[in-house]
Amino acid sequence: MNKRVFSAGLTYNTDRNPYRTSIMNNRLLSKFVSAWILCLSLVIASGVNASHSAKGLGLLEEVEEGFVGLAEHTLPSVVNISPYVPPSPSVRRQSDPNRSRPTNAGAGVIIDGVNGYIVTNSHVVRQSQKVQILFYSGEERVGQVLGTDEETDLAVIKVESPKPLPSVSLGDSSKLKVGQFVVAIGNPYGLHDTFSFGVISGLNRENVNISRYEDFIQTDASINPGNSGGPLLNIRGEVIGINTAIINYAQSIGFAIPANIVKNVSQQIIENGSVNRGWLGVGIEYIPEDVAENANIKKRDGVLVNSVFEKQPAHKAGIKVGDIILKIGGATVNSPNSLIRVVGNVSPGQFVKLDILRNGEHKTFSVQLARKEEPRQQLAALEKKESPPLGFVWEDLNEAASPAQKSDLKKGVRVIQVLPHSEAEKEGILEGDVITAINGKPVVSKKEFEDFLQKSSPEETLSLLVDRDNVSILFNLNTESP
Repeated sequence: MNKRVFSAGLTYNTDRNPYRTSIMNNRLLSKFVSAWILCLSLVIASGVNASHSAKGLGLLEEVEEGFVGLAEHTLPSVVNISPYVPPSPSVRRQSDPNRSRPTNAGAGVIIDGVNGYIVTNSHVVRQSQKVQILFYSGEERVGQVLGTDEETDLAVIKVESPKPLPSVSLGDSSKLKVGQFVVAIGNPYGLHDTFSFGVISGLNRENVNISRYEDFIQTDASINPGNSGGPLLNIRGEVIGINTAIINYAQSIGFAIPANIVKNVSQQIIENGSVNRGWLGVGIEYIPEDVAENANIKKRDGVLVNSVFEKQPAHKAGIKVGDIILKIGGATVNSPNSLIRVVGNVSPGQFVKLDILRNGEHKTFSVQLARKEEPRQQLAALEKKESPPLGFVWEDLNEAASPAQKSDLKKGVRVIQVLPHSEAEKEGILEGDVITAINGKPVVSKKEFEDFLQKSSPEETLSLLVDRDNVSILFNLNTESP
């Protein structure tokens, strides 16, 4: 049996792809584009004779045949994923052929048919341990969720099968270009095995507020609820992304997680059950225009360090508030998200080089990254605090700043994590907010803030003045536990 190994360390069987030879060769791929252009020209041109019409029709049929072959090759590798319901006398049996596919189901794609590994979105499995898998053939099996990664909205499922499953390979998303043809497959609104065509509309999309590590592929291929977790493929039948979201009320704007991120995350989940990421321990933001002007650089030439967490890697290495990070590991930093992605792709314990601009002087620091603490661990630590919880975790804003720097910086504490379903979340407190005053009293440091909380009564309502992007907002929170 012929197997091919891709960079994520998984395998797939090439002998079970009868359409690969016919639709994936370079000659037919070149005809896709040339035929498309020629046929459009023939349709638009006036006075087209019969021979030209016949030639154009023939090329259109060849293009059509290629798309049909692409569908036949890829559709069997896409599955329907729905909540697992254990067999019960009061529930229709799993093997009932009349049972319809759930309309609330998502999709997934088989990336390793030999071992039965399926990639999907983490929000599709909803933190479940088991899910119901419905294959293109109509066969159903129960899948085990190996692990999820909320930071990228990815998950891996393993399903047992007596025979290898049809699968597709993961492509190289670093080589993608705007304008390339793509195909999306999924189960929009319960319409299973839907095959839609489009192009890559944009690359490296961030600030979409879907996940923490954002580097999305934008496409106009039709994506709707139910497409989540399904593949975005190129015309070679390679998975170049996992469809994850759309913009509500917008048309033809969908987003997919790039295949190279999928490779890294899926490999770690398969090997470890979770994803380990590097942690630098700084708060960052875009370089303000006045700071960029004074430093004689552009706003996107780096990111500004606005907080340094005590005893964390950056603090130990000597990074200070007010530093401008220009590069990390040789990679140019042009936004907070770009720095977060680079750090997140480095394993804990490894050293990275930071190129810093400090007071007009270029400096280089070697930082050993720590392991990024999981949000639930941070929340557990919060719950153990003796001070009355407000529903969020905070850090001193200027702990690592020098006395000279502190005179020019904001005072207060920075919100670094908000408890889900807490009063703070309901009221609108966000990660990155800076608390500058409590009950009208200025907050200068973390210690003063915590001292004030300890002196407050359990049922007292506190007024918090928050600075968010240089806009002051007043929040009233109760000190009772959420």
